[in-house]
Amino acid sequence: MIGRQPIAGVDEGFGATGSVPGNEEPDLIGKTISMRMQEQAGAPGLPDMKVSVRQVFGIDSDLEVPAYSSPNEHVPDLDPDYLFNREVTLAILAGFKHNRRVMIQGYHGTGKSTHIEQVAARLNWPCVRVNLDSHVSRIDLVGRDAIVLRDGKQVTEFKEGILPWALQTNTALVFDEYDAGRPDVMFVIQRVLEVSGKLTLLDQSRVIRPHPAFRLFATTNTIGLGDTSGLYHGTQQINQGQMDRWSIVCTLNYLPHDDEVNIVLQKVKAFTKSDAKRKTVANMVRVADLTRNAFINGDLSTVMSPRTVITWAENAEIFGDIGFAFRLTFLNKCDELERPLVAEFYQRCFGEDLPESAANVALS
Repeated sequence: MIGRQPIAGVDEGFGATGSVPGNEEPDLIGKTISMRMQEQAGAPGLPDMKVSVRQVFGIDSDLEVPAYSSPNEHVPDLDPDYLFNREVTLAILAGFKHNRRVMIQGYHGTGKSTHIEQVAARLNWPCVRVNLDSHVSRIDLVGRDAIVLRDGKQVTEFKEGILPWALQTNTALVFDEYDAGRPDVMFVIQRVLEVSGKLTLLDQSRVIRPHPAFRLFATTNTIGLGDTSGLYHGTQQINQGQMDRWSIVCTLNYLPHDDEVNIVLQKVKAFTKSDAKRKTVANMVRVADLTRNAFINGDLSTVMSPRTVITWAENAEIFGDIGFAFRLTFLNKCDELERPLVAEFYQRCFGEDLPESAANVALS
């Protein structure tokens, strides 16, 4: 009987258990895994402390999250007045602590990207946002060959894109407008969505292993099924195989009335000086609530976001006129046929007719 000859480079030295038959040497596969774990454990840029969610974010939870004791240039600026949503904050924190891929869906202007940035700011975790508009191509993400000067000579050198750079560092990468990305770009991201997903650079014949502190987030207006409301022209349907790789998906929509009032007051301090000004902000948010209800009922195609309300308050300080600021901030963005309805919402809350109101239009 002819004995089995091992095939070089394929199974030489491996028995059924991964060890050499008749040899007491350690399992080579196990040794490789152990070496990789040691490399990751000693990798530079790992969190060096833990913070209490209850103390830092004001959320009733015993959760402790890894963080950095000092920031670097990529850590977002901290907004001390930011108001955190409990569910979304816990989802983001789970992404940072357990390396989960977190997607946040919601209407425009609800603070999806800012929420991630402010969590990262309190953890001193480097965070970089990339807007996936239709002009972002595969080479923008992965990299390209560029001509550079070396010792006075022009040479071609590969320049890494944002994805390989972030993947090799302790960076939280946030893809904004994720549902607006081009299909060919989305498939580049798909492999990285897996927790241990490595990135293969075909031009370099190189495989990049993710840094143990690399994190990935995304924000989106739709939930991967395309634009069903008519508000978000240009969004794409997302491959369901890719959606399945996002381990946490949460929704951040418009806040309760009182919470939104507090946010506007924190952002525009001038309205905290008197009760009358606070009531004005409450009426502003009430106008926004009416536009959102009308939008949900199909009576309005444009909706006021919390960002719009803050801008309205800032413009009101500039012009010293609530009604004029409202027209410049929101009313002029509406369809002409819908402006009388929006002006009616304003009249209900402030008791003042605007030039666009139905009564004034009829008289003219």
